[in-house]
Amino acid sequence: MPRKAKLFLASSGSAARGFLRFRANIPPRWIKNAQKSRKSIEPEIVDALRSIKSIQKNRPRAQVALKYARKRLKTVLSRWDTAYSKENFYRGIRILLELQRKGSSKL
Repeated sequence: MPRKAKLFLASSGSAARGFLRFRANIPPRWIKNAQKSRKSIEPEIVDALRSIKSIQKNRPRAQVALKYARKRLKTVLSRWDTAYSKENFYRGIRILLELQRKGSSKL
């Protein structure tokens, strides 16, 4: 992913706004890197869900542990959602640029 995702932040995650304001070129590797970043988070989601299920099954009265596990899941899901938004943002700008240049897109 781009180092700080300044383009994503500056346009509030809107591909149309990013395209209109910056007309930035989005290299294909940015889209691939964003997708890899999102997919690398997915095992953490599975682990967090398993942890919650295990706590509910083995320690039904462990409310503090369950609260911590849910908080961890929420954090991981938030990171996944941000990565997914960035991936779609970059793909959207890339499509808009291709449409402007060629009148069609391969994406």
